Amino acid sequence: MLNKKVLLLITALGLSEAVIAQEPLTTANGVKTNANQYTGDLNINQNWGGTGMPGMYIFNAQTQINAPTSSDWYHIIEMQHDHGNNWIGQIGLGYFTDGLYYRQQYQSTWGNWHTVATQDWVQSQLNNPSKVRALGNGANLNDGNNYNTNSSLIVEAQTGGRLEDKGSSLEFVIPGNTDGSNPWGQARIMTVAGNTGNGNATGKMILGTRRMFDKYGNGQQWFYGDDIVIDGVGNIGMGTLSPREKLSVNGNIRAREIKVEATNWPDYVFAEGYKVGKLEELESYIKTHKHLPGMPSAQEVEANGITVSEMLKLQQQKIEELTLHLIEKDRQLRDEKVINIKQQQQLDRVINELLIIKKNIKH
Repeated sequence: MLNKKVLLLITALGLSEAVIAQEPLTTANGVKTNANQYTGDLNINQNWGGTGMPGMYIFNAQTQINAPTSSDWYHIIEMQHDHGNNWIGQIGLGYFTDGLYYRQQYQSTWGNWHTVATQDWVQSQLNNPSKVRALGNGANLNDGNNYNTNSSLIVEAQTGGRLEDKGSSLEFVIPGNTDGSNPWGQARIMTVAGNTGNGNATGKMILGTRRMFDKYGNGQQWFYGDDIVIDGVGNIGMGTLSPREKLSVNGNIRAREIKVEATNWPDYVFAEGYKVGKLEELESYIKTHKHLPGMPSAQEVEANGITVSEMLKLQQQKIEELTLHLIEKDRQLRDEKVINIKQQQQLDRVINELLIIKKNIKH
């Protein structure tokens, strides 16, 4: 029974923020004990160890009045400030109900007893570790200058400073062996400092899975990959710790469809007054620069990459300019065809006339 009560008390205290005394509880540091059993009213200050004086009182009681339940024995711990202070707190640990209870008094009025934990509940958590539930009132999406939010679960790491390679993590563990043994972390979510500035709360989040690879160039190990990174300005990186755009991917992307939004689409090429230039000028430019006017060079693309929307606009511009060149060439061909028809008609008339002259000469 005693071991169960100790487990219950330790478990309950572990579920809340608490300051635990670092020295033994003795009469020298304000703790009074009464080993005698007491039966009576817990709402009335009694004379065990000098009630009403500062300190903590520990006693056994079979209480019938104002106890958490009337059918149990309790160990009662009462905590008081100095004499005359309006605040008193009581903790009750039941014998048979295996419950841990708490209440407090303010201005001579006792509050209700609250159940902190029960042995059945604690044991159920120990026997069924498959589910952990953090229950809270909900965090505000727009929380601002708070050291943390009203989150139901907070994972904090005492790193000793703002470090960009050490932080708080949440790890996901499953068996490493097929027989269910050898638990190993398989994936983690980690948060580190987004910079090393003092008084700066900018963060960086890193998500990764564990795999065998050579992460640092000194041999393969079961490292975690830095697979997805969200930096301090909201940029997302895949395969890179330093994303420079909203999404930076160091690798290939495969998708069924990609929609790119763009402005200033080059329909202006077909506007009146747009000068497309001459093919002779274009030929000269290509011979000199080895690429089309307005297009980036191979060296620029290799060094800086290309923006998909900008490249689509440039390509569309060149397509429309090429269309104008084709239209112009088609017009020239049609004009030449008309000229050729007229020239052929003139030639036919000349040939007919020559034939007539030749015929007359023979006669």
